[in-house]
Amino acid sequence: MNSRSFVRRSAGLVALALLGAQACSSSEAGSPTPTAPSVPLEAKSPWPKFRGGAAQQGQGRASAKDGAGAPWAYKTDKGIFSSPVIAADGTIYIGSADRTFYALAADGTLSWKLLTGEIIDSSALLDDRGRVYVGSGDGKLRALDARSGSPVWTMSADDPSVNKAFINWFEGNVAIGPEGTLYVPNDNFFVYAIDRDTGSVDWRFKMPDQTWSLPAVDAASGNLYIGNNNLLPLLGKNTFAIGPDGSALWRQASLGTVAASPMLASGRVIVGGFDGYVRAYDAASGDVLWQTGTRDHVYASAALLPNGLIVAPSCDGTIYALDPTNGAVKWAFDTREPVRSSPAVDADGNVYVGTGEGRLYVLNPDGTLRWTMRLIDEDRNDLNSSPALGADAVVLGGESGEVFRVPYDYCLKDGKSDARCSSDPTEPLPAEGAHLLSTTAFGALLDAPPSSIDANQSLAFTLTVRDKGDSRLAILDASSVKVTIDPPSDVTIDVAGDGKFVVLTPKKSFSAGADGHVTIDVSASYLVDLDRVGLKLSGGKPGGTVTAHLTPMVTEGALASFPLPKPQKPGDPSAVWEIARLSLPLPTILPSYNQIGFDSLHYLVGLVEMGDSAGVAWMVGAKLADGENKTVIDPATKAVMPLEVAYDKGLMTLKNEAGLSVEVMNAVIPFQSFRIGANLGADGNAASGARLNGTTVCAKVPTYGQFLEQLGLCNPQTDVLAVVGASYLRPYEGGTATAPSGVGTVAFDATKGAVTATFSGSTLKLAAHAVGLLLIDSATGKPVTLSYGIDTVRTAASDGTLASVK
Repeated sequence: MNSRSFVRRSAGLVALALLGAQACSSSEAGSPTPTAPSVPLEAKSPWPKFRGGAAQQGQGRASAKDGAGAPWAYKTDKGIFSSPVIAADGTIYIGSADRTFYALAADGTLSWKLLTGEIIDSSALLDDRGRVYVGSGDGKLRALDARSGSPVWTMSADDPSVNKAFINWFEGNVAIGPEGTLYVPNDNFFVYAIDRDTGSVDWRFKMPDQTWSLPAVDAASGNLYIGNNNLLPLLGKNTFAIGPDGSALWRQASLGTVAASPMLASGRVIVGGFDGYVRAYDAASGDVLWQTGTRDHVYASAALLPNGLIVAPSCDGTIYALDPTNGAVKWAFDTREPVRSSPAVDADGNVYVGTGEGRLYVLNPDGTLRWTMRLIDEDRNDLNSSPALGADAVVLGGESGEVFRVPYDYCLKDGKSDARCSSDPTEPLPAEGAHLLSTTAFGALLDAPPSSIDANQSLAFTLTVRDKGDSRLAILDASSVKVTIDPPSDVTIDVAGDGKFVVLTPKKSFSAGADGHVTIDVSASYLVDLDRVGLKLSGGKPGGTVTAHLTPMVTEGALASFPLPKPQKPGDPSAVWEIARLSLPLPTILPSYNQIGFDSLHYLVGLVEMGDSAGVAWMVGAKLADGENKTVIDPATKAVMPLEVAYDKGLMTLKNEAGLSVEVMNAVIPFQSFRIGANLGADGNAASGARLNGTTVCAKVPTYGQFLEQLGLCNPQTDVLAVVGASYLRPYEGGTATAPSGVGTVAFDATKGAVTATFSGSTLKLAAHAVGLLLIDSATGKPVTLSYGIDTVRTAASDGTLASVK
């Protein structure tokens, strides 16, 4: 009987098979038993793949009492969003956004590392032949000798153009079937079945969109269960069952991406989606058995407690335990910020999960807090990596770029006096009522408003409603928001499309009173008991009024500010900054779609003209050089943005409020407004990070606008999507640049539809330079609004030198 007919003819047998797979989840990494089908993972490895085993139940074999050793952290050069795997000898394997794959010894020292061609957010897999397999953003799946890192083979994914995709990154981790076939999803819309001996492709399964979900494998039948990034049912399905021969068994659709990796348990496929629901599908038929809604989208994969309860975190900040028979919430633990980390469960039923506030949480099987530890105490603090459970410690990575090892029950034993530890059972949120909590540009919720603000900074406030100790779904009534400021300042007010936050942006700067302070009051009504289609909310009834009051000191500029080079004519020395490591935490769905992608972006900002306090700058796409982590200009960039510059004693504001379209990661974004506010030190560096915010009208976003609207991210009154974030901003290579030599002679010609610059005698190679043409309105001194990156055409002479820019 083939696997397809097996699945369709006997749901009862499938249930037994899946129970067998569930039983082997704790033994498949060791010696397989005669009654428990297994897959060929590394023998005795405590955590050989993402989610631990083939059924992806997130279960480890160690007990909390097995904790040993001391905590340590290993620093990489960029954020970590991939999840570790752990070998039998304790070696930890993990990738970083610095494009490097690391093998770390159990004591935290480096065993070996491998620089790839792009970021790594895919988890590796350890097999029974001493190999480690890992995919990366350069479109390559590598088989390496686990002990030495020596290459065994490299497989290259199909070019994205084959399926009209944008990229061919490997982001979906690596799975293995009972016969040793590797199953690896790619962003080029293919899921690959790979021969692990040769790296050759056995089959390809075409998906409707990118796939970040890792297939769960039924070790008895070899069937795969996997999600897909497809956003809307009208474009296809996003949850699939696939036979081991690559045939489709069933397909299902939900409103929103399914990035989580399914879990198999008792004949059910459990997986959450970006529509905010956790669903149970019948593994045989694909029928929906139940669905449970959370207050935000679900990114994390589910885990299974020994008592059968399903643990499913949500980006609403809550960790849920669900009844496997009907999805009823049995307990819930609320944290402060989104949870994208997939939970791991030890042999005692304790739950380990990272959160957006930089904390590792450990919950008892009944959902009460066992202990928590702050691993990252800085702005960039998301723990979106999923924990791996080793023989004596839990391991995970962080947005800070660190790999952390924490012994089991450290905070209850050797770490009792460690200030980073706590066992206070109180949930870290206000106990009762509605609150507008001040929110940093990195997305952190503050217990108290900031005591000081920069005069040019935007301010964000997040709605939190607590009812009898639990967080409640509620949104701001955008039409009711009122703001008073004393001394008065003109501000723009943007309410998030999902109603969860509001942003105040000074049109120039906040003014300080005689005492150096400004008083800001925000009030709004909020709505509860909302009607819901996925995450798109409507209707509702008044829930009450919420307010925020702050009286911060206004920082008007440093006394010893950066000596800004001020170009007055072409060729004059100019100040140049690098913008890197973008973090866009609001709305919460943005990091779930692209956190490591934003982290990989680099831009250079250079002054074109500058007076005493105002000028014009270019913001141009950059990249990391081949073979080294050094930022260089990207000659092929279509991210070219003219910005107005305001500067006063170190406070620098870069903005474009006239509208501009740029291409970022192959997607065109038409900004209604774009703004960067920074406080530069004497060295020109924004040490606390530059604050970013912007808006776009969803209907004007090509391709993705309708998805944004259906996902409930666009303000229903204005159709505006508001974004809040931050980035590094630092001087680039000394902070001062001069014009390159070899430009030659330039002649300009203007027609009704175009302006062209023609070059004579240029020695600059077009392939090595990003060449642009910027128009400035002579009456206002502001850039003319054009789609510079998208609509600019460059040509080269026969020898490759620059010929024209139009």
